[in-house]
Amino acid sequence: GRGGEASDDDDDDDDDEDGDGATSVMSGNSGGDSSRAFGMQIWELLEIALRHLWEPEVMNECLIVVASRWASFGLKADLLPDLGNAIQFAIQQFLETPCSSCKNNDWTAEMGGAWWWLWDSISLSLSKHLTSVEQMDSSICRECWDLIKEAKSSEEVGDAFFTELGRQAPHVVHLFQRPKKLQAYMWMQAVELLVVFTEVPEKFFEALQSLTIRHVKYGVKGEYVKPFGKAILSGLEELAGPRWTPPVVTAWKNLWSRVSTCVGRSLNVGTNLITVALVNGDVERFREAIECAPRRDRMSWVTRVEVYGAIMSPLYWAIRDGKFAIAQFMIQDLLALRADRDAYYYGREHLWRTHQDIIPTLCSDCPMLVEDLQDGLLWHSQHVHDGKVRANYYIRELYGDPSENPDAWKTPLAVMCLKGQPQMFLHPVSVKLLELKWDRFGKKTFLCVQLIFIVIIALFTHGFLMHHPESCDEEGFFTRVAAGSLALLIFLVMSYLVAAQYRGGQITYVRIMKGFTLPVPRLLCNPWNLARYVSIICLMYAAFTNFSTCSSPSAAHDTPTLHPSSSLLGGGEVRHTVTPLQVVTAVSAISMWGQLIQALVISTRLAALTYTIGRLFSDVTRFMILMGITLVSFAAALTALQEPGFEEFDVSTMNLLKHFLNLAPPTHYDFEALGMFILVMFAIVIHVGLLSILIAQLALAYEHLSEDKAGYAKMNRAYVCVEVESCIPMRIRRKIWDAIDFDKPLEFDHGDEGPTGGIQVMELAIVRAHPKYKPDRIIRCTGTADPHDPWPVIRDVFEEGEGEGVVKKAAS
Repeated sequence: GRGGEASDDDDDDDDDEDGDGATSVMSGNSGGDSSRAFGMQIWELLEIALRHLWEPEVMNECLIVVASRWASFGLKADLLPDLGNAIQFAIQQFLETPCSSCKNNDWTAEMGGAWWWLWDSISLSLSKHLTSVEQMDSSICRECWDLIKEAKSSEEVGDAFFTELGRQAPHVVHLFQRPKKLQAYMWMQAVELLVVFTEVPEKFFEALQSLTIRHVKYGVKGEYVKPFGKAILSGLEELAGPRWTPPVVTAWKNLWSRVSTCVGRSLNVGTNLITVALVNGDVERFREAIECAPRRDRMSWVTRVEVYGAIMSPLYWAIRDGKFAIAQFMIQDLLALRADRDAYYYGREHLWRTHQDIIPTLCSDCPMLVEDLQDGLLWHSQHVHDGKVRANYYIRELYGDPSENPDAWKTPLAVMCLKGQPQMFLHPVSVKLLELKWDRFGKKTFLCVQLIFIVIIALFTHGFLMHHPESCDEEGFFTRVAAGSLALLIFLVMSYLVAAQYRGGQITYVRIMKGFTLPVPRLLCNPWNLARYVSIICLMYAAFTNFSTCSSPSAAHDTPTLHPSSSLLGGGEVRHTVTPLQVVTAVSAISMWGQLIQALVISTRLAALTYTIGRLFSDVTRFMILMGITLVSFAAALTALQEPGFEEFDVSTMNLLKHFLNLAPPTHYDFEALGMFILVMFAIVIHVGLLSILIAQLALAYEHLSEDKAGYAKMNRAYVCVEVESCIPMRIRRKIWDAIDFDKPLEFDHGDEGPTGGIQVMELAIVRAHPKYKPDRIIRCTGTADPHDPWPVIRDVFEEGEGEGVVKKAAS
């Protein structure tokens, strides 16, 4: 019966060109293009229906979007039975055709019944939206809402809705904790989104995802949708006044009945035990929520939660909402080592796979949790063999696979150097990671570079300082040429590395002024490298300037009787003049010899001392600025009085500076009373006031820095390792990585192989006195080893006061 009806209707629709039939409504063109367009629309409909067959609410949301599009093509609700007949007839006709190979017929009567069961569900959803379109609900709601916005302010609209909500559901008013103006704006946006649902459903569902996530975080539940709807409809009735006519009431009620289903489903799906615990910041409820997880899925439960189609990380959720106690528990739970009779369960790989930016996030948002992460990457045995203890460091991801991290400045160690804190580098995991990189390539490369520059310094000292460059003697000349040639070679190598970093994107943006930044390669971001680069350029200039001078035919190779940079004045007085070559040579001398300070990084204690002195110099620099302003002000006063020796401003400034630094011999100043008073006040302000304050400030600063100097020293060494690694060819980096063999399982005992991803070290038994030593932290569970079973509940695995610990660390 229905198949024949579909055939007749299909014949009738062939003659329909007015847009009233089921076939012509989706005709983009005539002929084959029209049939293809119609077929694609039907195919999409069937795909949606079959994909979400067991998710009727999801299918309803998808069909709302389809119905909106089909309504724009001209489809009417009363045409849906004819459309179902046509689709059923086409499917039946196709399946009744005998198979070319087996000659069997695939169509059965049960298929016909199943089809009409499915089409009844589809047409029910489609008809609701199509009927709404035919009744002009969208226009009615839009006109009503626009009139309300014109007649009322946002505060009046917000007050009306909030008052009705308090009357309809006083138990949900506590959710509104934002300022009144912001609440009014949110009410306006909510009603606007409702109207958008009738106009462009696609935009509504796009906004619904972020809206659901936000409201789940506020603690809104699906059961609150009904009172919210009553409050909105009652508020609209009050705001619309006489315009609240029966057609308007019907349009808004139809709208809310369809929207509430979608909103309620999204909130119900997004609200579960994990999200509730996250919203409330309740560690115990979160623990209870994941205790029922199968042991093979427990890591996924901790790292993944779905809220209305959006996959979110509970860990990042907790961190960004400031729920650090829950975040700490997640990290500890993920990195706990668990074992049954069949396998070990360790969430390290899962954590890094799902949170590849975990180190940048922790360093910037909650650095105190980096310690918990590092604790989970360390394991110590409780047994001592030959005075040593077995230790496993699971640092594969911290080290950084060169294939996954071609830019060394994006490895976790580099991020810790750029964004981390010095205490992070005192943890045994960071110490071992740094030791591994330093021993594998850092120390050798660093020493080779320092040796090359020591040779350059030696040539520079011999050629430019021990033999005056303007004398052009043979021994000094050849030394200067050698120094210049080696400097040219170093300059070319550094320029190549700078260009390679530019091409590879290894740059950082230095802010010069507001609105203007300068891209600088990582190599030159290090002050030592920048000073080295400048000194090399100065050395090349000095060497090749001297080469051109001494190579000229008129050059005198014998030492002159008068220094070349001196000249005779009247009466035989000699006046010394500074040449540009001497200035460049002086800059090179200070810069090159000063670079030897960087070589102290080879020793942790010397590097710590260097760091401390460097930080103290920042305080000294600020003091010098203040002292300079004070000195200039007093020099200006003495110049104004025209005291003897202080007639000119520049001379006054230099004389006061000499007086302050005790560079001039004691002098009797024949000043007037006011001038002597100003000089005495200068001495009191500088020597008694500013210097005393500086000494006290430096003492306090040194006491504070001494606590972190070891961490900063290691942090500096780590920076050197990253810098070296960024300059190493990928082939060599890959070779070093393969030699470490992170894919080898690490033993917990002889024959007891555990997870991969680390290195094993036999440490002296004295390590048991270290505060980070926890003997055999593996949680071993007896009984069944079915991965579908949850882990037995063990309450004393984690410290009961982990939340307080986070707060204390955060406060410190």
